[in-house]
Amino acid sequence: MSGNIPPPPKVCTGFIYTVQRGDTLFLIAQRFNVSLDNLIAVNPQIPNSNIIFPGQQICVPTRIPTIECCMLLFRTANVPVLPEAEAGGVARVFQTPEGGNVLVSTIGLPPPETFGGEIYVAWIRRPGLPPIPFQLLQTGPVIIEPGVWVGAFLFGEGEQIAPFQDIIVTAETGFPVVEPNLDGIVLIGLFEQCRPQ
Repeated sequence: MSGNIPPPPKVCTGFIYTVQRGDTLFLIAQRFNVSLDNLIAVNPQIPNSNIIFPGQQICVPTRIPTIECCMLLFRTANVPVLPEAEAGGVARVFQTPEGGNVLVSTIGLPPPETFGGEIYVAWIRRPGLPPIPFQLLQTGPVIIEPGVWVGAFLFGEGEQIAPFQDIIVTAETGFPVVEPNLDGIVLIGLFEQCRPQ
């Protein structure tokens, strides 16, 4: 019978579970508190969702937490204190199993050339995973000083961003970039300080 058992899915955004005697996809979904539709969707190798076999390996998706919170971004020692405006920022984090976004807005930043860069980039840093960069753009001529920079990162269904370690804003020479310029960090905020809205 083992020759008829479908292999596990090639990609699993959760963990691999070995089917036991008496299991059904419905019972597995209940046991791990995931929706049956999501369990079926992440296991396209199962041609008939009513038929699974003991010993078969299936993917059980990780439950993605719903998070909506705001966090402050504080200036680092790299940023001089200016009499006209204190540099800082805020990040809004919104995540559901259907997707979400991270919005970053800053104020009071001097031009990125001050730190050897040409643009500002926000980074979502996650332990053990590559950082996620997104470019910040300066707002229009209504507010020229102090510098206001805004950017957002959007993610789709089934993607989990939060919780993460922190968000930093760096001065970079261009975009896209892969690793942050750690000498050019101007703002930082820790996810553990993210407060519900």
